Amino acid sequence: MRNNMEEFLNKPEILRKNTDYLTGLCNRWGLNEVWQSLPQDVQVHCLYMDVDNFKLVNDIYGHAKGDELLIFISKLLRDTFQGQLIVRMGGDEFIVLCNGALETSELEKKLSFLQEAIGSGDFDSNVEKLLSFSIGACYNHLVGEGLQTILEQADVAMYHVKKNGKGHFIVYDEIREKIEEERAIKERALSGVVWQEIEILYRPVIYIQTSDVFAVETFVQWNFPGKGIIAEEKFMPVFKQYGIDVQMSAYVLEEACRQKDRWRGTKLDSMEIYVRLSGRYLLQSGSIAAIMQCHDRYGIRRDEIELCIEEKDFAENGERMYGVVQGLMGAGFKVAINNFASASSLSVLQRVPSQLLKLDAKLLSEAGYSQTGVSILRNVISLGRDLHCGIVAQGIENTAQVKMLANYGTQFGVGDFYGPPCDESTFVEQYQDRLFFVRNQKPTVFSFAGNLSDGEGQHMGTFEGTGLSYAEGVVEGQRALCLPGGKVRENLVLLPREIMYSDSYSICFWVNPHEAQPWTSVFYVTYQDGFMSLMPNSGHGDMFFRIKDDREPNEWHDIVCRRAVPGQWSYICVTYDVITHIGKLYFNGLLVASRDNMPDLKVVNQVMLGGDEYQDSFWGMLAGLEIYHYALSADKVEEKFEAYQAMPAYLGTDGRK
Repeated sequence: MRNNMEEFLNKPEILRKNTDYLTGLCNRWGLNEVWQSLPQDVQVHCLYMDVDNFKLVNDIYGHAKGDELLIFISKLLRDTFQGQLIVRMGGDEFIVLCNGALETSELEKKLSFLQEAIGSGDFDSNVEKLLSFSIGACYNHLVGEGLQTILEQADVAMYHVKKNGKGHFIVYDEIREKIEEERAIKERALSGVVWQEIEILYRPVIYIQTSDVFAVETFVQWNFPGKGIIAEEKFMPVFKQYGIDVQMSAYVLEEACRQKDRWRGTKLDSMEIYVRLSGRYLLQSGSIAAIMQCHDRYGIRRDEIELCIEEKDFAENGERMYGVVQGLMGAGFKVAINNFASASSLSVLQRVPSQLLKLDAKLLSEAGYSQTGVSILRNVISLGRDLHCGIVAQGIENTAQVKMLANYGTQFGVGDFYGPPCDESTFVEQYQDRLFFVRNQKPTVFSFAGNLSDGEGQHMGTFEGTGLSYAEGVVEGQRALCLPGGKVRENLVLLPREIMYSDSYSICFWVNPHEAQPWTSVFYVTYQDGFMSLMPNSGHGDMFFRIKDDREPNEWHDIVCRRAVPGQWSYICVTYDVITHIGKLYFNGLLVASRDNMPDLKVVNQVMLGGDEYQDSFWGMLAGLEIYHYALSADKVEEKFEAYQAMPAYLGTDGRK
């Protein structure tokens, strides 16, 4: 039958009048005529081929070179599939109709050879570097099943290859179940009932240093009748293929605004919601106005919902997408780059002043397999931090990953390690007592009541040296730490680094130096890339709040005011806001100096009271130490100082300057 079948496939009388003008192959009309002449009960194999990057060849080298390439490929197909029917369907698409008696293993050897031969050097080597075949295969089909059915299946398989990396082949039967599922998804989605079946879930965005919930991101699933729950990663590619992702983005944004409104006045009020929006939705005419109207309907501020845009959408849509983002940010919206470091990362960073980078989960997963992966992850985090971006690591699965990310300066994380997506009521039940912006309002307080523990008993300091004692503080009932001074790194109090877990902070305390000690620190924090120091006296009559950044040539960042006078209690407060990068120095309740563009140091190594790594240790008293995990306002600092002044037996200064 093999020889007879190949005679059926090669019909000179049909092929003579149905020849492609360029390649000499059979054309699509000839394919139909040959098919009509075949016996209904014989088997055939069908290969549907597309030349990858053919359009690029035309664009770069011109259509004449493209025609030469098509002639070369036609000859290659004739030589590889001798005796079979080879058809140019049009453009760069070809069909090979094969005798069903051929072993599929023999066919697949030919397909592998074909991928090698297209880059073999028989054609222009510069062009060959761009080329490969995407091939869909259908095996062992009866002619009686119909040409159109077989071609459709082979075409679907070829298109699947094109979407998933190009340059290989796949058999339709291997993806039949997936294709049928996609078809069911498409038909259900286009029917319009999908919006009653889509469910919005919520997943916590965790502040890594404390495991508190910092924000919440939306997560979508589909409760498909008869199939159960279908995950977003399964149905969204189909939605994108048929444009339903535009409606999905509008729907999820509306639900997020509605949810934010429902949480108004509750513990969850202060949390941002992260919402992913498709590039196609954003590129619609009037998209910015629609987003604004959605926020306004529910009284939602522009900065309460973080709009997350896929990095690849910038690569695919270029200037149009950059224009939309500029419009969004100009209207006051916050924009995050989702799956950062998966496409054209550097060009996107140069154009989009995003405050948040959500790292592609592959970065974290690949860091578990090689030192190269670790180095890439560390440097991407460092780059984002240097650009003053918040970093969200996605795909966290275990404690080791959390520790690694924390050590590299990652602030936020999401993933199954912290819990799967859940509905609203479950989210509130599980996380309402772990909210960063609720717990974060309460400072860590050291009262020095005969010990070095904070008021909650969660953090215990240690004293390295001799001569530590306690005395009366600034107000009645308050105690003070008496530091004896000494040489460099002598007689220091070491506090757990966890007390400085937030990148934003306020540090408030009363200080009473015994003498003027030039450049001696009273509060000192070392970081992986520098240090922060509070020095009551510089030797020139000044107090310094200093941040030193080892990464910069101009590494000293100082805020200066008048010194703390020996023998007097002075109330000092410094604040740093990681969002604005503004540092402020307060003296006796008054804002006396501030500085823009203070560096964002990552990863605390050590916290010291009463000295540092370079100067003699501090001799004097310290009282009322409070460490806030956000930047206090000027009004709040003044209020705190005035509250001290109103207390019984107040021993501090009456003047503010």
